[in-house]
Amino acid sequence: MNHRVWDSCEAAKERTQRWKKFRIKMNWGINMTQFKLIAADLDGTLLDDRYTVLPELMLYINKARELGVEITVATGRLYPSALPFVRDLGVKLPVIASNGSVIKDPVTGTLVHQFTLDKSLAVEVLNMARNYEVHRFVNLHDVFYTDAPGIQTRRYSEALKVDFVYKDPLEEAITEDPIMVVLRGSDEEVARLTEIMRNHFGDRVYLANSKPFFIDVNHPGVSKGTGLIDLCQRINIKPEEVIAIGDGWNDLEMFQAAGLGAAVANAPDELKEHAGYVCSETTYKGVIEVIKNFVLK
Repeated sequence: MNHRVWDSCEAAKERTQRWKKFRIKMNWGINMTQFKLIAADLDGTLLDDRYTVLPELMLYINKARELGVEITVATGRLYPSALPFVRDLGVKLPVIASNGSVIKDPVTGTLVHQFTLDKSLAVEVLNMARNYEVHRFVNLHDVFYTDAPGIQTRRYSEALKVDFVYKDPLEEAITEDPIMVVLRGSDEEVARLTEIMRNHFGDRVYLANSKPFFIDVNHPGVSKGTGLIDLCQRINIKPEEVIAIGDGWNDLEMFQAAGLGAAVANAPDELKEHAGYVCSETTYKGVIEVIKNFVLK
């Protein structure tokens, strides 16, 4: 390798990072003390690779809280799957779950709002997915149904901390409008099917790749961004007073809605182009970096 070229590339990355910070401080006119809320994704952001909330992260979250900056979770997970981590994080504000389809209060258990996917569209999604090498899941209320054998979904179930209910044919589980449909497969198959589904459904559904091996399908009017705006109205803060932190394409609309969108280092390069700040650190260490740079300074 040409080390001069490599050094040049690294220098360019450093210049880009410095420019992003300068743009945030100067061109956008953001006052570092204005932020009142951090809305952060779970998987790949707040959690480590073992799906754990680490004490080091909690140290800085509590420092932010001492300055009046609270935190909430905005995740593609269904609410019961997110709840153990919400409790570990000490979150008291309503939680944005299922890509904005659900907002629920973790203290009282009150459902703040819920948008469901038309069941005819859900069935259409499942029928289309039959022709591809993906596992199919559908979420009604707090239950996740699948027609994939347990041996093929065990790791996913363990990661979600949710027991799947086997149903075959899966379409029969859709007795009412579901919250979301999830498709899981190889990165290549998911990328191929995502493009086909975008062309087929257009704006009839909300599609997002929360991870390269997932397709999330929700009501067309929801996203983490709409969920964040709704939450801000309910707790009487402005969206520009929010820092949104994430690593997946389902965080894009949240970046756009917030005063500052921060992508952790493990986010896709294309998503980083839409972020106001790109972390040099991955996952929870990126969250700590954001707190240090935009809350504690």
